[in-house]
Amino acid sequence: MDRALINAFVHQQYIGNRVNGSFTSKALENVVKEVSEKFPGEKLDKEKVKNRIKYIKKGFAACYDIFKNLSGFNWDEELSMWRAEPDVWDDLVKKHPQAAAWRNKPIPNHHNLCLLYGADRATLEEAETATEMRERIRSEQEESRATTIEEIDHMVLNDEVRLEGYDTPPNAEGRKRAKRKATLVEEVASVKKSFQSAADAIAKAAAEMVKIQPASDTVTSQEKSPISKSEIWKLLKELNLNAVQLHKAYIFLIKNPEMLDGILSCPSSDLSERRDLLFEMMK
Repeated sequence: MDRALINAFVHQQYIGNRVNGSFTSKALENVVKEVSEKFPGEKLDKEKVKNRIKYIKKGFAACYDIFKNLSGFNWDEELSMWRAEPDVWDDLVKKHPQAAAWRNKPIPNHHNLCLLYGADRATLEEAETATEMRERIRSEQEESRATTIEEIDHMVLNDEVRLEGYDTPPNAEGRKRAKRKATLVEEVASVKKSFQSAADAIAKAAAEMVKIQPASDTVTSQEKSPISKSEIWKLLKELNLNAVQLHKAYIFLIKNPEMLDGILSCPSSDLSERRDLLFEMMK
């Protein structure tokens, strides 16, 4: 039943019923309908479906975060298990004891859960890295005693410095202010120069983008899919592919419109020919 639920969510994602990472109300209705048809004895509604997929996602996230980007591990598609040498497993279990649960145990629906939530985990990882980076920069800025532009503005308002010129002060305190003022003038000039260089670079890049835009539009037009995504899905369902083959083929044809055109050129009356041709293209 979990497999049917996950497959239904994958289907809704493929046909565009997931917006900004969230499934639409229509998607939930469709999932309830699809799973209910396969399990008529179960009383399902949107709330039960949401709670179950949330529970499944939580378990997937714990597993995904342990095994992502690990060297020495290979995914066994047929057995739905991670494979590695015993010493590699031993090292992982020492670092993550909870990983021992998957040493000799299949991870159901892993492929489709990656399709649903793998990008979410990657995005979260990037967000955490960015947060750490901002914290590091903030810390470095606090440790630095260099005068900021805001401090310069404060001193100007309090008549501590004048950026437009000055007379030689008559006393020691005045000489210190004069020296500091001269340094600040140089710093402000340097900052302005840096801003101007950045602005020039952005303007140049924007101009280059405008030049290449027509060519990009042409490529996009040439690579437009000959049929809609829902029609691609229907076409593949007719080939009697298993769940893994179906999803891989769907992604492949969406990314390769020219290959899809080749499949459509094969007579629809001979489904086995279409199937063999598809597998040959995907090698």
